[in-house]
Amino acid sequence: MSVNIDLAFTVTGVTGEPQAQEIVRALQELMRDESMDNQVSIGIAVDDDGSFFVSGDSDFPLGISRFYLWQPHFEGLFAATVAEVAADAKPEIRWGYPDEEY
Repeated sequence: MSVNIDLAFTVTGVTGEPQAQEIVRALQELMRDESMDNQVSIGIAVDDDGSFFVSGDSDFPLGISRFYLWQPHFEGLFAATVAEVAADAKPEIRWGYPDEEY
């Protein structure tokens, strides 16, 4: 059985724009590997303090089969992907459940 899921994430603790671009490239590759590259938008922004961060979210709810098994798998891959290019960065994933929210 599949469930509709909203995916949103941020990566803070980024040292600057070059590192932010590396994180974006790595996360785009992860999304491609997970067959979500056409469903998740990723970008770079600067907060009020002038610090760079990476954020992204699904363009629409994702239909995920066996989400309870896939979620920890994806969260581990996400954290490892960020750590590989930016060891001190802090990734955070937020899940939404639109079927329960409407």
